[in-house]
Amino acid sequence: MNKKLFYRVINIICVLMVLGTTIWLIAYWRNIPAEIPTHFDLYGNPDAYGSKKDIIMLPILTWIMLGVMSIVECFPGTWNTGVKVTPENSARVYSIIKGMLVWIKLFVMLIFVLLIIFSALAKALPVWLVPVEMVLIFGIIIVTFVRLFRAR
Repeated sequence: MNKKLFYRVINIICVLMVLGTTIWLIAYWRNIPAEIPTHFDLYGNPDAYGSKKDIIMLPILTWIMLGVMSIVECFPGTWNTGVKVTPENSARVYSIIKGMLVWIKLFVMLIFVLLIIFSALAKALPVWLVPVEMVLIFGIIIVTFVRLFRAR
């Protein structure tokens, strides 16, 4: 599978995750408890609570982030690459950065989808969620910087 198709598939997965979660939230609305977790500590335990109406902001914020991240992907000239972009290396550099943006978008959408679901279910987050997401996001950033350094 070529990179463009792979990135397109990841973008479709992001949209489907957010759309599916939004539809699920609407369908599940009657079953959401009156009081839900609105904030979680590093271990996934709820440490603040609010009305079930507070959850409405999460899918709205998730859709906004998805839209902004998708728009940013379309304008490589605005990306801060960390290396000097020349006509000789621009295709490589922009391809590497695009890969990072697509993967980070996937990870961010996943965390917000899980936040919506666990909040609506009024449950604690899995203890592994924050560390795994941090490793994934910082891992892709580190790999990207190494690849950029080699591609310059």
